[in-house]
Amino acid sequence: MNRFLDTDDAGDDFDEVDLDIDQLSTRHRGSWWKNLLAISISLAVLIGGGFFVYSKVKDTYQGFLQASDYPGPGEQDVTVTIPAGATLTEMADILVQADVVASNRAFVKAAGNTAGSSGIQPGTYQLKTQMQAVDAVRALMDRGNMQSMQITIPEGLRDSALIKRLSEQLGISTQDFQAVLDDPSQLKLPEWSNGKAEGFLFPETYVFDTQPSAAEALSEMTSQFNTVADQIDFVNKAEALGVDPYDALIVASIIEKETRDPAYGPDIAQVLYNRLADGMPLQLDSTVIYAVNSPGTITTTDEERANPSPYNTYVHKGLPPGPISNPGTNSLNAAVNPTRGDYLYFVAVNPDSGETKFASDGAGHEENVAEFQSWCRANSDRCG
Repeated sequence: MNRFLDTDDAGDDFDEVDLDIDQLSTRHRGSWWKNLLAISISLAVLIGGGFFVYSKVKDTYQGFLQASDYPGPGEQDVTVTIPAGATLTEMADILVQADVVASNRAFVKAAGNTAGSSGIQPGTYQLKTQMQAVDAVRALMDRGNMQSMQITIPEGLRDSALIKRLSEQLGISTQDFQAVLDDPSQLKLPEWSNGKAEGFLFPETYVFDTQPSAAEALSEMTSQFNTVADQIDFVNKAEALGVDPYDALIVASIIEKETRDPAYGPDIAQVLYNRLADGMPLQLDSTVIYAVNSPGTITTTDEERANPSPYNTYVHKGLPPGPISNPGTNSLNAAVNPTRGDYLYFVAVNPDSGETKFASDGAGHEENVAEFQSWCRANSDRCG
């Protein structure tokens, strides 16, 4: 028997069907998002893991490259210049760039295992490309491979310290250098030098194409002094001040030791010339340190200041009998270009920075000395 649906009943049934479809659709959408999220997480894990593996492989490969070494013995001739002051790592960089060694690490390791490698000197060397690292180290230690050698002499060294440095860098005995200093007739010193070399060994960087003799090395320095002295008109300016050029050189050597900041040089020259003119003793610790040869501190003891050496300006009035260092251009310039004024005292209140204060009377000087003493208390290892 046919049965006709009531429209109200039919509507209720359709609502139930619609509800079921909506619930099904919602469940499907939720599952889809869950699946997408799961896939995304999986991809992230795969990508992250792959990146981690890539990083490890890359690091391992780079480490291999850094530690790699050529089998040697070498291929083509090449010249390499090692600058003054270069560390082993910096040397390695230069050699890698020139393809002398395969890696920085191989060279540094080979140098660390080779006795005497710390004595490698600056200069230009004849080497080979693609050398085994240990062979490159040994080649740099062999002066026979050096086409030119470079030495740097800093400002303010006394002769004994200077020839010690030259001996270490050039492989010439200090006795050979001292023999030349004892008889400096071959050094082309200026006529006003009083036959003494100290003060005339100009601090500079020198390059020698071949192994020089002691006389040749020192002659380069005195020649450079003459060149610089001419450039700054040292002799004429000294004479214009009424100062003997040799005395002006002594003043320059004192300035070099008394300050590390060249800006104060002309004022220090003013103090020295004013005290000399007034007949006051210079009372300089730098001259006492030279007299007793006591490096390491910037002050002196009562016993040292009583030393009878003619270089002791606490005991003897006037300038010491000769330079106490080999001054550079700034100090030479200051000695013949003093400022004008009534300064009679100076003290470096901060030896690290070079800050120096000046005074025209004892009271002002005592205030400055108190400031220096405060610095000394904070730096007791620096003050004797």
